[in-house]
Amino acid sequence: MGVAFGDFDNDGRLDIFVANDTVPNFLFHNEGHGKFREMAVPAGVANDADGKALSSMGVDFRDYDNDGLDDLFITALSNETFPLFRNLGNEQWADMTYPSGIGGPSAPWTGWSAGMFDFNNDGWKDIFVAGGHVMDNAERSSGRKSRQPNIVFTNQGSGHFRASLLDGEALHRGAAFGDFDRDGRVDVVVTRLNQQPLVLHNTSPAGNWISFRLIGHKSNRDGIGARLHLTAPSGQQWNMVTTSVGYGCSSDRMVHFGLGQDTRGISLEIHWPSGVSQRLQDLPANRLRIVDEPD
Repeated sequence: MGVAFGDFDNDGRLDIFVANDTVPNFLFHNEGHGKFREMAVPAGVANDADGKALSSMGVDFRDYDNDGLDDLFITALSNETFPLFRNLGNEQWADMTYPSGIGGPSAPWTGWSAGMFDFNNDGWKDIFVAGGHVMDNAERSSGRKSRQPNIVFTNQGSGHFRASLLDGEALHRGAAFGDFDRDGRVDVVVTRLNQQPLVLHNTSPAGNWISFRLIGHKSNRDGIGARLHLTAPSGQQWNMVTTSVGYGCSSDRMVHFGLGQDTRGISLEIHWPSGVSQRLQDLPANRLRIVDEPD
């Protein structure tokens, strides 16, 4: 159903996760030279903690705990929960669905597209889920609603998330992310079956931020696959350039970081797909910066 790209072992090559509906998921490790090795079962991300294959739908492949390792968040159907897998390194993952606080609040709902972004700019990536039952008449055969709310799981910075249901129920499916009005807060456009798309303007109280749009020269023009490591007084963060997020949509390739109260002492290291490394220092907060790959 959903496909996401990440470099889970930081070897400079993009790996691929495929969310498979009702059968075990795939995790393809990029071995280089056009070769991939499927390793979801030994890595612990093929099934849930009980060894069951889920109705995996959307997925995002990002570092939610700021340890420099890309993690996995997956949506599924009602009663299955939305799995969160923490990257432990050494090609091993831990199922954090219930320890993170996501398991219980997600169990009643069906999720489709999802994205991990710092919506309140506190320096920790939150999670957005587009909600809607797979059937448009679920009420006739179950106690679940067909039309369901979207959900935001707010990252508390301690490995735990707080769930909030957004207003408005529909058969939501795809979700695309980007700072559409350039106010420093990530917005969302959500597709709805038999309805116009829903534009969600982020008006949450938020801290400082910085965003980057990369232009490749030796690498691909959009900088897809570039890995960004940001250092600020309050800590470090990692992110990457990708448009493949969630399910059924393509998102803005801009890379966004929340900074909390930080306004100074901000630096960035970029590892381009070409192998070139670039370092930027003393960056001003609350700006979108265009960065060209060095010749």
